[in-house]
Amino acid sequence: MSASSRLAALLALAAALAACQAFVPLREPPIIAVEEPPGSATTRDEVTARFGPPDEVRASDVGEVLVYRRRTVVESSPSHYYGGDSNDRLDRYDRILVYLDAEGRVVRTSIEPEYVRPGD
Repeated sequence: MSASSRLAALLALAAALAACQAFVPLREPPIIAVEEPPGSATTRDEVTARFGPPDEVRASDVGEVLVYRRRTVVESSPSHYYGGDSNDRLDRYDRILVYLDAEGRVVRTSIEPEYVRPGD
């Protein structure tokens, strides 16, 4: 085997390993894609430790509301819904609301659909 063919084989192996490394995150999806908040968590600290910081924090009559978003549908060509020739994109998210009481305990949760057009 010549030196140039060995070098070519090593470069091909390095490229293959780099390509495999790019797919490693696919083995472990984000926890919010597998389980919806609050899961088994019962306090604010447990929810944020398990699912990360919320996308936003709101206020309610009970206390704070942690808002998480989970992408459920990505529609790259919704024109078949609206007619016409459109290059718009419509992403659908579930907005997961985790209601906390004054002591930071989880009181209830709810899920609302949310439709987002890029640029809105």
